Amino acid sequence: MPQQVRMWEITPQNSLVEIASPGIDRENRLESWLESDISMLDPDLLVIGRQVRTDFGGVIDLLCMDSAGGLVVVELKRDQTPRDVTAQALDYASWAKDLPFARINAIAAGYSKLGGSLEDAFASRFGQQLPETLNLTHRSLIVAASMDAATERIVRYLSDLGVPINVATVQHFINSSGQEVLAQVFLVEPEVAQAKAQATSKQTYTPVSQIEAMAQEKGVSSLCDQLHKGLPGIPTAPSYGVSGVMQCATWAKGFRFGMRFGDKGWSTVLVIDLVESNTGVGLAFQLSDVRSLLNLFGLSAEKLSTILPQVETNENGTEQELATPAEMADQKEYRGYFRTVEEVDKFIAGLRAAAGQ
Repeated sequence: MPQQVRMWEITPQNSLVEIASPGIDRENRLESWLESDISMLDPDLLVIGRQVRTDFGGVIDLLCMDSAGGLVVVELKRDQTPRDVTAQALDYASWAKDLPFARINAIAAGYSKLGGSLEDAFASRFGQQLPETLNLTHRSLIVAASMDAATERIVRYLSDLGVPINVATVQHFINSSGQEVLAQVFLVEPEVAQAKAQATSKQTYTPVSQIEAMAQEKGVSSLCDQLHKGLPGIPTAPSYGVSGVMQCATWAKGFRFGMRFGDKGWSTVLVIDLVESNTGVGLAFQLSDVRSLLNLFGLSAEKLSTILPQVETNENGTEQELATPAEMADQKEYRGYFRTVEEVDKFIAGLRAAAGQ
């Protein structure tokens, strides 16, 4: 059943007087209040757009981002039917879930109240750098001055199925002195809703600071830093035909380096595995798809063999000489170790040269 909040004022005579709740006369007032201080819903949110138009013709009331770089669609119920409000929230979420970094940045750049770049606003709000990969999670939040039982029943059913959606009821009160007060109640506990969003994540988000600490602990931080600084920004070869720029993302064991091609998704090029790394063997890496890497950077297998470390490891973890160019071109995956900064620099320089930089 819908939750109803009641509030009382304590008088000087130590008696209680219930505070009237006349309701919010116009829900655009509520939208403005949320825009000015979204923390009343969740202190872990930053508004990056208002009245954001989707590619499907709809308009999202407020588009927000959380401290992990996940997107949160905030939609006011207004006077919609239960079926309409939930369908609309799901429709907007289906659009938002695949937004690439560049599109998110463009939306934020067009939002004048952000007060600067997305990077600066994010750092100011959360006290940390903007993640290098955004939108790994997404969720929807329906907000209303009051909520009918049917809408709550539908949203609770979807939430129980693992759909990252929630309802916040915001109630409006006016005390005896005319002071306006707001109170909010969530249908699903925010921690539970956040866990559902993480469960539907396209991958697990790991803060860069945590990865850097792991690299330090393993004794390979200088090698890891060199790759982290040197690889992002390298474009595909001019002859590839589809433009992309090397980006970095975190995962539970280290870094992933790859290309994002508009709406076509992410193509992983290189994976750094810190769990398998240490000062003795070096920085463990894996080329996820050798043939794709050759195509992306216009490399020959012969050239690739000259810019990689000269020792690789096989599936059993034992070392062996580098595969021949013919063998390498035939492999889907290739594993090895970077042992020195010079080996890292040679690999980065080789990719940049192939890309025409």
